[in-house]
Amino acid sequence: GEAAAYGATSVTEENSLDQFLRTAQLAGTEFAAEKLDVSVVTETHNSGLPTQEEARAIASAQEQNRELLKIPRRPSWNEDMSAEELDLKERDSFLEWRRQIAKLQENEALIMTPFEKNLAFWRQLWRVIERSDLVVQIVDARNPLLFHCKDLVKKQWVVLQLGLVV
Repeated sequence: GEAAAYGATSVTEENSLDQFLRTAQLAGTEFAAEKLDVSVVTETHNSGLPTQEEARAIASAQEQNRELLKIPRRPSWNEDMSAEELDLKERDSFLEWRRQIAKLQENEALIMTPFEKNLAFWRQLWRVIERSDLVVQIVDARNPLLFHCKDLVKKQWVVLQLGLVV
């Protein structure tokens, strides 16, 4: 449909192969397949819910990396840039953000909830925010703080000096 024509199909869940291929496509690079280390998950290896100690470690890692856990930023640009230059800067910036999230997952053992992995959606958000005087976040009333994006508020209020409604 029309959304697919603009590359605006939502991508929040990907298997490892799809994620690898999308990242390679974003980077604009060719790649060669290599054997990967394989881990077998057994009941003794993965019991499901984290223990209290593991939960505290996860919460601590999230707090320590709070500054790195943010929405992707649009790179700086000006009207003299060509569309191709801007496209390349946005792709590079988005790819670096994705790599940073992947490193956090790998190195800090953080488990990320599904997030939008399609650059077209982020581009739309960047442009809407840049053109807006006020951005409203609609959250689930059952647990509003869980769905409230503090980083978006920080970006719109502090960086862009837009109106803020809480």
